[in-house]
Parts: sequence; structure tokens; C-alpha cells
Amino acid sequence: MTPIKFEELKPRITDAIQAKLRQTPVLGENGFTIVEGFIMQPISNEMSGNIIIGGPSIPLVAIVGNTSGRMYYFALKALLPDISI
Repeated sequence: MTPIKFEELKPRITDAIQAKLRQTPVLGENGFTIVEGFIMQPISNEMSGNIIIGGPSIPLVAIVGNTSGRMYYFALKALLPDISI
């Protein structure tokens, strides 16, 4: 599989996030900053207190509200449903 590079997708990601925020505005924010890279959120079928490295994960994109510093996460596949991951 060819690696997916954040920098190559950044313009499309930015457009998709802006479209989502028009549908559901983030109140009290003075814009946002995109975190420059993917966040891989591990998923598990059980809770044992162990950390599993290399298991299944959900690729996310994060933004940080410029006013509050709150982080908001978007599933990459929800932003760009046409990409193959």
C-alpha cells in the first residue's frame, strides 16, 4: 500500500472540515488551526489495561480552536470518503 501523506491531502482535508463546520458551527471560536499530521486512534474489543501496538486504529484529523484551545477530531474517511485506507 502506498503511504498516505498528510501534506498532499491537506487542501482537501481543509475544505472538508470547513464544509462540516458550516453545517455545525463551533461556537465561540475565532477560527481553527489544523494539526499537521494524522492521529491514529487505537480500537480494541476488550479492556485489559494493556496497550496493543500495531492493532486496528482509526485515522483522525484534529483541529484546535484558536480561542479555546479545544481539540476537535474528524475521522479521515468521513472527511474524504473516496480515499482508500
